[in-house]
Amino acid sequence: MSFPDPNQHEPKKEQSHPTPPSAGNLLDSIFRKDGPMPTASIPLRAFAFLLDFILISAVASVIIWKIVLPQSHPAAFTELTEWTQALITWYGENGATAGATIPEPSKSLVRALAVANELQMLTFWIYFAIGEGFFAGSSLGKRICRIRSVSTVTLGAPPIMAGIVRGGLKTLTLYLFFPFGLIATLATLFFNKRRQMGHDMMSRTAVIDEKNVNIQTSK
Repeated sequence: MSFPDPNQHEPKKEQSHPTPPSAGNLLDSIFRKDGPMPTASIPLRAFAFLLDFILISAVASVIIWKIVLPQSHPAAFTELTEWTQALITWYGENGATAGATIPEPSKSLVRALAVANELQMLTFWIYFAIGEGFFAGSSLGKRICRIRSVSTVTLGAPPIMAGIVRGGLKTLTLYLFFPFGLIATLATLFFNKRRQMGHDMMSRTAVIDEKNVNIQTSK
């Protein structure tokens, strides 16, 4: 009978090292509801955007109709009023059912409205870009709702270029690709846990709820 040699060592078992979490899983843990930087809810973001939209529209209207168009297209407001009245008259007389031709705007009014649309789009872009890039990912609407954008790379304020890109993408979604762009950017909410919209993902940002961050920090 042979006995085992006490001096013979058993083969060492390989130590298993835990698999490090991926960057995506790590970000999910940071931006989850009970994480250190919980993301803002969609209704809260929508309300903040509504406030910004009202503000920018009011400012853009003053710039366009009181400053720019009176210089480049002096008769634009008068032509717009006349065309609007013609549309009301056409609709009131059942022009659609009678087969009457819809009143069309004059060529000068079409050019003026094109300029107005471009200026309004530029105003939106500048407003959002300045807020994102120079005011720590914030805007007036976001400040009221106590939410802000942060970089998913540094977890701090978005870089200036990221703010410009984010503001531009949001503006293009509203003006050039509406409503398909809006549908596409909202669809991304179903494919990530950080409540990132399309312009969030492309600019590598997320919107956090500062009130909940303060609550988490105070615990």
